[in-house]
Amino acid sequence: MVLFMVLGAVVAFIVVFYMFFQSTIQQQKHTHQMIREKQYFGMDEVRKHSTDGDLWIVVRYGSEARVYDITEYADMHPGGDVIFNSGGSDATEKFNGPQHPPTVHDLIDEYWIGWVGQPPESVDLTRAKEE
Repeated sequence: MVLFMVLGAVVAFIVVFYMFFQSTIQQQKHTHQMIREKQYFGMDEVRKHSTDGDLWIVVRYGSEARVYDITEYADMHPGGDVIFNSGGSDATEKFNGPQHPPTVHDLIDEYWIGWVGQPPESVDLTRAKEE
């Protein structure tokens, strides 16, 4: 009887450890994928994504303008179809409106795909040293 209890505990430990390990690996892959996929877009490109099947918005944080692909989220939006009014445009003012809780910034991070503008030019450090 004790042998079965010990064996059961060992099996349970292995299952829990495996599930935790797999979850951690998936989270790391998701994080790396999110970082790797971010790009720069012009507003002309953002404007093309303004339909219910392809919905992007821009939200500005100071001088940084972030692009979010909220296509998957749009149908879950608690405010209903009003979210489609901001598609393909700068939605900063509406996004920061009193109807949204402060946690909305955390929620939208999942849909962040890049920035508006051009990528910063890389700095040639060897050239700067010579000058």
